[in-house]
Amino acid sequence: MRALALLAVFALAACSLPGRETLAPKPVAPEAGSISAADAFAGRIPLVTIQPGTQDFAAPLKSAVDQALAIKPQAAFEVTAQAPQGAAPDADAVALQSLAPLAGAVARSITADGVAAERVTLAARTGGQAPVILVYVK
Repeated sequence: MRALALLAVFALAACSLPGRETLAPKPVAPEAGSISAADAFAGRIPLVTIQPGTQDFAAPLKSAVDQALAIKPQAAFEVTAQAPQGAAPDADAVALQSLAPLAGAVARSITADGVAAERVTLAARTGGQAPVILVYVK
C-alpha cells in the first residue's frame, strides 16, 4: 500500500499544470503597425480642458497654444469633444453633438491665433466622467 501511495506521489510530481504555452504554443504576435498606432497617444495629457458653457476660453487657450508653439513650432493640435458613455449609442451621439459647437469654436480660435488649419483636427469620443472639450498637442 505504501508503495502504491509513493508511486502516486511521484506520478503527480511529474505532471505540470497547464499554462499559456500548453493552450497556445505559438501565440500570434501583433503587427508592428497596429502596436504603434495603438500606443501613439497612450497616456497623453490634455494641454487644455474646457467645460461646456465656457465662453471666455480664448485668452487662456491662446496662452497655452503659444507656450506649446514656443517649445515645438510645428506642433499639431487635436480638439476633442468627450462625453461619458451612455446607456445607448443614440444617447452618446446626442451628447457629443451638443459639444460640437463649442469644439468647433475652440478649433476656430486656435486657427485665428495663427496655427495653420491643417495642423488643427477635430475629434469626438466617449469616455471620462463629465462632458468636456480637450485640446491635445502633438
